[in-house]
Amino acid sequence: MLKEVPDESVDLIYIDPPFNSNRSYEIFWGDTQEKRAFEDRFGDAEAYIAYMRPRVVEMYRVLKKTGSFYYHCDWHASHYVKIMLDQIFNFNNFVNEIIWNYEGTQSPSPVKLASKHQIIFRYAKNIKLLKPNKLWYEHEIGYDYSTLKKDEKGYFRIQGLGDYSQESIKRLEAEGRIYHTSKGTQYLKYYIEERNGKLFKKKKLSDVWADITQLGTAIQKEKRGYPTQKPLKLLERILDIDSKKGDVVLDAFCGCGTALVAAQKHGRKWIGIDISPTACRVMTQRLWDEFRLTEGKDFELINMLRNEAQLREIPPFEFENWAVIALGGIPNRAKVGDYGIDGKLYPIEREKVKTDDKGLFGDVDTYYPIQVKQKDKAGRPDIDAFETAMQRDKRRKGYFISFDFTEDAMKEIKRLDKEGELEIIPITVKGLLDKSGFEKIQSQGFK
Repeated sequence: MLKEVPDESVDLIYIDPPFNSNRSYEIFWGDTQEKRAFEDRFGDAEAYIAYMRPRVVEMYRVLKKTGSFYYHCDWHASHYVKIMLDQIFNFNNFVNEIIWNYEGTQSPSPVKLASKHQIIFRYAKNIKLLKPNKLWYEHEIGYDYSTLKKDEKGYFRIQGLGDYSQESIKRLEAEGRIYHTSKGTQYLKYYIEERNGKLFKKKKLSDVWADITQLGTAIQKEKRGYPTQKPLKLLERILDIDSKKGDVVLDAFCGCGTALVAAQKHGRKWIGIDISPTACRVMTQRLWDEFRLTEGKDFELINMLRNEAQLREIPPFEFENWAVIALGGIPNRAKVGDYGIDGKLYPIEREKVKTDDKGLFGDVDTYYPIQVKQKDKAGRPDIDAFETAMQRDKRRKGYFISFDFTEDAMKEIKRLDKEGELEIIPITVKGLLDKSGFEKIQSQGFK
């Protein structure tokens, strides 16, 4: 797809490609083919650089002479990446090695210190043409208040009690230093102004960014299930530094589309590229959820699955992801042992529910199960199995997606509805493709 982008037409490029970390990200994707696309395994640094080099060369070609390039990586291959980028961009056009230092939960091994940072290399196409930006010199450095908790004493974070004795916990409780979750778990409070007050003063923006939190429970609302998703605030800062309204932003490994969301939010034009149909569906849904942007009207989705014939050929787990997301639901993270439920559909009211220790959208009881079958016709046994799964999960209503349904299957669905036992709503793939199935659930109060 990069070959379709004209020479020197992009103002800012940010990429967050695989890190060669020898890990397989299977939280969201479970199919073998999709694993090959997202598997963060290249065997060695040489193979990884061989994979990335031709792609970066294309990005260099499409970047304007006045443009900037950001490459997000970590310690696994950063040294090799730096050499590659020096060769492509020229060492003299290297601008910064940005350290994103974040709070995290990773514990050190017996011989290794805990890793708490990632690296972002910043290059210019031509450093002599790079225009100064006041944000390089003065920036409000501090915590994102939306990620903090607050009481009458001020904003605070929480941490585990560790080896605190019961006597110490009682003393801290008396001092108002213990935070209780809705499940009764206790944490120690520490107030930002007490321990990190200096961070809130304006100061020059350096190449160490320690004020942007990783995605987690504190900013759960941003999460899209994508395993390597980055916080919106990180992308917003990059856009602030090296772009202005009307500029074109490109992310060639855009995953769930955080760079696109940041660009749209701040008046930039954007191009996103990703190898996964699932990721493209997540991006499409996210752009609708956050900006009410409609595919085909507000943006174009190129080379995407368009018809039933294509969908019959893709692997089963990828088909499940496509169907659930096309309906507006959230696919299960685990693809094995899902007990007959492939995804969940949440009502619009989920946004009004607080997310304190209650899972992805707060109130865990406000969802409807989704079952998907990549069959010409789902039969009565399939409906019976979904019925059992719904009863086990204490659900009264659910959605079943297939290419079509047998006569026996439809009879059982009607019987369940008539007798008031369960409501199973059949959705065909054709209905998802022409949006009639989506409109059916919209009318029932879903996003």
